[in-house]
Amino acid sequence: MTNDDSDVSTFEWTPPGTLPPEVGEADPQAVGDLADELLATLENRGLTAADLIRKVARSTCDWLNDEGCPDAAVGKALLDHELVLLREAHGWRAPVARFLAALEGVCGRIADNGAPELREALSAECARWQEFSSELLPDRSRCAAALLDQGSLNPAAGLESGEVILIHGWSETVARGVELAQARGLVPEIIVSEGGPDLGGRRLARRLVASGLAVRFIYDAALVDAVKRVDRIWLGTESIGSRAFIGRLGTRAVLERAHELDVPSAVIATTDKLLPKGAVQAPMWSTDEPWHLWEGAPHGVTVESQSFESIPLELASVFATNEGLFGAQELMRRTDLVPAS
Repeated sequence: MTNDDSDVSTFEWTPPGTLPPEVGEADPQAVGDLADELLATLENRGLTAADLIRKVARSTCDWLNDEGCPDAAVGKALLDHELVLLREAHGWRAPVARFLAALEGVCGRIADNGAPELREALSAECARWQEFSSELLPDRSRCAAALLDQGSLNPAAGLESGEVILIHGWSETVARGVELAQARGLVPEIIVSEGGPDLGGRRLARRLVASGLAVRFIYDAALVDAVKRVDRIWLGTESIGSRAFIGRLGTRAVLERAHELDVPSAVIATTDKLLPKGAVQAPMWSTDEPWHLWEGAPHGVTVESQSFESIPLELASVFATNEGLFGAQELMRRTDLVPAS
């Protein structure tokens, strides 16, 4: 695994002599030049969805504009072959699903799969996803702003100086929210869990301590008990559906305990995490790669390694986004209306 001084996720490593299932079991014909180029990027599950998409979009543009790109059926080749590993490894993440849906939409609008205009349209669509100011990939640093508003009527908002916040593992968006609170002089104390098999909580703890914040680091098993010691709970997510959102294993129990103790909770996420008209699903690789939980488990031991779970929207007090605060009911309506791109 990674050492304590590393700033990367342990999801980037693979046990000696093995390949992740989505690579090792893939049809060789489904892996082309672009897929080969993207392999290292796709294996890095520590990348934020936004950074991953920008890297993929940039490489896809280069592939589409390369002389070796197939002249016929370019759309089918892109979606069914070159980006098949992206879909398998990261399609559970809402921003990635929206990116792929946007490319599918371009192919659907142009009937001739080998037409030059399709190649140009796909390239233009990928260029849109590379823009750092793009509405397609909103600014994560803005999401927590409403939670700091002292004039808000929402009980989950109005963070005061010195409050204690509980965070379950790593989240770039939550990290930026805490840093925003610190920049405004609120200086909260943070309790961070280890964060599952990738030990993402270490990444968050190192980052926040480096910025001058006080951090307590706990086992995931201590999360539920820690709820009684905190003023609020902040969580991240990779995907929000019409009825549930995806969180690290243990999130549901923490939120249920928070309800019992009347501790406000917030899921902090950009609006690209909304999965339109879709049911969220945990990543298959987390089930298919049991070595994350126990490498070399003996015969007869069934390793249940799925480290994510689906949590009902109603369990979170509020969802803090770059467009403001939303309750569960409003978010349910929004996921039915928001377009895929």
